[in-house]
Amino acid sequence: MGRFGAHAMVDTTGLETLLREIEQNEGVQEAMLVSLAGTYLAGSFPRGVHVDTFGSMFAVLIGSAETVTAEARDSLESVVIHCKSNKYLIIHGGRKALIVLRLPTTADPLKMKLAVEKYIPRIEEHL
Repeated sequence: MGRFGAHAMVDTTGLETLLREIEQNEGVQEAMLVSLAGTYLAGSFPRGVHVDTFGSMFAVLIGSAETVTAEARDSLESVVIHCKSNKYLIIHGGRKALIVLRLPTTADPLKMKLAVEKYIPRIEEHL
């Protein structure tokens, strides 16, 4: 199948445009899209990170969190990582991908999740 065979249908240009729109309209520092397997699909990420390692760790985090919530007979809404200088919000971007958002420390992750969810149908169109 080749390295990009599985993702041949991904409209990267469309996704990049959408993710930039999220950054501009919703006060997000960086918006990135990662496949459920952890492959980087589109968007911006912090300078100096190894993007494949960075992306795959979010997929691992979501997978772990889903296992925890399933064991507790609940369902996962999002994962938030609180860092010293910002926050990361990870939510499902439809059935095939994760949206990873880098937010200012003052941002409300729940409000941000609700604000970004309206983009998900458009994201799915490009996957």
